[in-house]
Amino acid sequence: MAKPGRNLYPDISGIQYLPIFLVGVGGTEAQAKVAREDGLNWHQIIRCGQGEGVIVVDGSPTVLRENDFVLIPAGCSYEYHPTVEPWATNWVVFGGEACPNLLKELGLSKPTVVTITDNTIPQGIFKSIYVNVNSGTVFGHEVASGYVYDLILWFKQSILLMEMNRYRKNSQQILGMALDYIKENVTRDVTLRELSDHIGISQQHMCRIFREHLNVHYTEYVTRIRLNMAMDMILNTDIPMADIAAKCGFRSASYFSTVFGRYERMTPNNYRKKYKV
Repeated sequence: MAKPGRNLYPDISGIQYLPIFLVGVGGTEAQAKVAREDGLNWHQIIRCGQGEGVIVVDGSPTVLRENDFVLIPAGCSYEYHPTVEPWATNWVVFGGEACPNLLKELGLSKPTVVTITDNTIPQGIFKSIYVNVNSGTVFGHEVASGYVYDLILWFKQSILLMEMNRYRKNSQQILGMALDYIKENVTRDVTLRELSDHIGISQQHMCRIFREHLNVHYTEYVTRIRLNMAMDMILNTDIPMADIAAKCGFRSASYFSTVFGRYERMTPNNYRKKYKV
């Protein structure tokens, strides 16, 4: 990361031909309040370190904690201030003709916050930007500008990862609700439509959750649950097969026998004869 208090604003007159170029990089261990009603002329990415702050965009506040990153496009009105001091921040400011279209295509046309658990990658990019622009070499500023592009792409990738993790968490909750409903109603024919309507998602979404988490189709999972119940009854009771079929949700004894044979390679009666003690 850029060293606190070492803010660099290199001469951009010679690199404005670049589609994306670095305007400034820096950091502070004690971030003060910043309020820009008209925003900046440049785009910026802010990394939040130790402490805590709040950013307000369009009157809506968002708490910023350590390892939160904020992208603020040029011209966006905002303000931020510390709430737990000292609040450390690092920042990169950038511009270039490619920025508006790039940020639009990446869905970053509005101020956006991303939370990460490991800052190894962005820390390395921040360091590379700072070191190269501060190196005094002929193309140091150009190289640093290339790292700005890397930082933008990393920011978008982190959003996608955050959304993926949120989806997985939500889908696990949905799966748990679905399995509970199936177990409670396994003795009757619960269709995929009924299950999906009960939980409030589409049938396609429900099928996708079963495939991703259990690697089976919904109907196959329900069939397996019913067969497990039936096998337990076959081995531990003397209930007739027709009654077992009805108790386990199969629409007829013949259908039960067909499905059982498909999975176990024998009839229910032969299964009882072979394995019942």
